[in-house]
Amino acid sequence: MQNQNFIIVGGGQAGRRAAEVLRQRAPDARICIIGDETHLPYDRPSLSKDALLDEEREQHAFIRDFAYYESQRIEVRLGQKVTAINRADRLLSLSDGSEIAYDRLLLATGSRVRKLHGGPVHYLRTLDDARHLRMRLAQGARVVIVGGGFIGLEVAATAIGRGCAVTLVEPADRLLKRSMPPEVSEFMRQLHVSRGVTFRLETQVTDIQQAPDGSVRVATSEGDLFADVVVAGIGVIPNTELAEQAGLEVRDGIVVNDECRTSDPNIFAAGEVTQHFVSSAGRHVRVESWQVAEKQPAVAAANMLGDTERYDETPWLWSDQYDCNVQSLGTFEDAHTVVLRGAVTDGAFSMIGLNDAGNVRAAVTVNNGKDMAIFVRMVAAGPVDRNQLADTSVSLRSLLKR
Repeated sequence: MQNQNFIIVGGGQAGRRAAEVLRQRAPDARICIIGDETHLPYDRPSLSKDALLDEEREQHAFIRDFAYYESQRIEVRLGQKVTAINRADRLLSLSDGSEIAYDRLLLATGSRVRKLHGGPVHYLRTLDDARHLRMRLAQGARVVIVGGGFIGLEVAATAIGRGCAVTLVEPADRLLKRSMPPEVSEFMRQLHVSRGVTFRLETQVTDIQQAPDGSVRVATSEGDLFADVVVAGIGVIPNTELAEQAGLEVRDGIVVNDECRTSDPNIFAAGEVTQHFVSSAGRHVRVESWQVAEKQPAVAAANMLGDTERYDETPWLWSDQYDCNVQSLGTFEDAHTVVLRGAVTDGAFSMIGLNDAGNVRAAVTVNNGKDMAIFVRMVAAGPVDRNQLADTSVSLRSLLKR
């Protein structure tokens, strides 16, 4: 397939990574990335951290520059949107009226933010979003953040660092409720409170409107809040419309097998737009993390060239807030037995989710990232004794060897 056309729809991290691998393995192939943003591919984790701090740190988001794509003969069409896929003729229709042929197609279309009704509201999904928000996070600005997930908490930490007064509104009774055990939720709440964040838990936002004095009125179930800046981080929606229009299987994401193949043998998909099977979870999942945007596209690219590599990673993500690092592996479920390793009061601890058989199926480390690599290996190993797992005098490596 050295001389074939490999087209990547989506100019983000997943598209960039796939193009890198394709070029490494197919020196003579045509590779083209089509992205609807006007920026070169960048990594999104920097948006809630470096890109919000200053313009210089924003550059950390870019892994490759123009010179790289030029030297590698990777065509990048920016500011273009693919409007339709003609599977029979293997043709893509573009927003400028042109068409482009493909032999193998990769859909790396990512996600878009879920929006609140009313406004004005800032979101944080693109580099332009980060730039606009950065200009508003001035010393003394009153910031209301809607959503107590990782994005909301990271923005809160950055806003505090820029001298803002921050209030965070969350409808659930605790932070990170969908992904973290209660002990982690409470630790993170106390961390933010100690830095000056005010929380409004179990509070619904009912309306957001510009007030006559130029501020923003955030109406909630517990009364009105007034802000200079409102930021919402309430989840994302996978960009599956193009795949749906083409008749591909879609189910809260583009459904792919472990080789990143869609229901069309010539079309692959990768990144957080995919719904793929994770053996440690025992079901199909859609994962929103740096990991899936970096590793799954490499597998997809290899298989576009005729290989049969498999992607079956237990979901892993991390979050940096102030000087605190949180890493999460897998998904905690109600049926899990949750084991605490270390003391929450020490500020560095881990929590592990075990299934009925005693197998590790989820883990979170707080300021304890050195343990995460071992937890990753434990997922693929056999059962562990929960009492020994909780005992910090017993090394994790010794449990792995048993």
